[in-house]
Amino acid sequence: MEIKLKRMCEDAIVPTYGTKYAACVDLYATEDVTIKPGEAKFVRCGWALEMPEGYYIDVYPRGSMIAGQQLLPLGSPIDSDYRGEIYTKMKNIGWIDVVIKKGDRYAQMTVKKHYYMTFKEVDELTPTERGSGRLGSTGK
Repeated sequence: MEIKLKRMCEDAIVPTYGTKYAACVDLYATEDVTIKPGEAKFVRCGWALEMPEGYYIDVYPRGSMIAGQQLLPLGSPIDSDYRGEIYTKMKNIGWIDVVIKKGDRYAQMTVKKHYYMTFKEVDELTPTERGSGRLGSTGK
């Protein structure tokens, strides 16, 4: 799938796959950002994008950011009709400052298929073995 990119920062690095079979592309920071413990800040990747109708972008943490630095992206999916720059709000859930340097890979993104939902109100739902048991209700 081809995704159109519009450069929003002169130094923006095109997102890249880390390996041949990676599910996501890495996003690169366009500026230095320091995030203190418990703080959340926006990080720029320097790109706006256009994707086909019926798809959206999801942003995820990079494995090294979770394991080594305790940094998680916050936010919502990026809709196919959004044309602004991709900013990722990153939260430091660790105990020390996290420094993202210009050019560092700080998050990863992938394209997902969007299915339009319609809703139908009913009196009863089809029963299942679990029923209305909440999180942890199966005891496994």
